[in-house]
Amino acid sequence: ASNSTFPLFTVKFRNSTIGLGKISLSEPALTVWSSSCCLVQVETGDLGDVYKIRVSCDDMPGFKGWHLKSFHLEELHTKQELNFDCNCWLTLNREDKEMVKEFPAVTEEKKTLPVYKYVVSVHIGDRWGAETFANVYITLYGKRGDTGVRKLHTSLTKGRKFQRNKVDSFLVEAVSLSHLQKVVIGHDGEGYGAGMYLKMVTVKESQDSDKEWVFPLWNWLDTHLGLCETVCEIVTV
Repeated sequence: ASNSTFPLFTVKFRNSTIGLGKISLSEPALTVWSSSCCLVQVETGDLGDVYKIRVSCDDMPGFKGWHLKSFHLEELHTKQELNFDCNCWLTLNREDKEMVKEFPAVTEEKKTLPVYKYVVSVHIGDRWGAETFANVYITLYGKRGDTGVRKLHTSLTKGRKFQRNKVDSFLVEAVSLSHLQKVVIGHDGEGYGAGMYLKMVTVKESQDSDKEWVFPLWNWLDTHLGLCETVCEIVTV
């Protein structure tokens, strides 16, 4: 990666006063580059108990990917340190095909949270015009935070995505969210007749898991039909 492809990263944290929060950094206040390391200094308020970070890269033209070996977070006044083992690529050109990754904090005091590959299944209804060619995005919310907005890139189901009466499944990797509570799903409206008729979204913690959360909608995500919205929030039943 070069300076022009510096990744936006988000630090998720919990604080007894302000609850769940984040820091997003796209233009670092101080950046020092070497051949294998980037040092960034940024001023923040009290982060509280940091339990994970989320790292993302923009899919810009000519961007071939970014390999992240590790991430080190240090509070310069207290010298408190947190380490995150990463060792992964952020790219659409390799097996994971992910531009967003989450990593749990590794400390001696607390057990490291597990990372799950949630199986997110999007169920399109059996109605005329129910399909969409737009880009679809989703955010999962649980008792332990959220996944951030994720674009549903690569379906585990063969064929064109989001077609009438079809179920497409996607892997969304994230630090454990605990019990899921809701999802926010929507599309960008790209393409002719971009609206879609969504029956429901179902989510499993893994492909082998028996536990499944169901988020029913049975409505249109369309600017002129049903909800007259392209994005909606659905709570689990």
